[in-house]
Amino acid sequence: STHVADRNDSNFIPVLENDDAAEVSYNHQLITPIICEGDALGAIVFLSPDKKMGEVEGKLAQTAAGFLGKQMEQ
Repeated sequence: STHVADRNDSNFIPVLENDDAAEVSYNHQLITPIICEGDALGAIVFLSPDKKMGEVEGKLAQTAAGFLGKQMEQ
């Protein structure tokens, strides 16, 4: 499932080293796991400084994750 969060949300996941430092340049995130044969192999991660991720970005991340997961099965 796709995870969407703002920096101030309780479910925000730090993805960069020193993520809580003042110079971090993103406030919104979208994370979709790449699944291959039932195992998580990685993730598609979108980060944005000023725009909350919407349905378009979510569908794009799901499509990319699905494609990569299928490629890894071969």
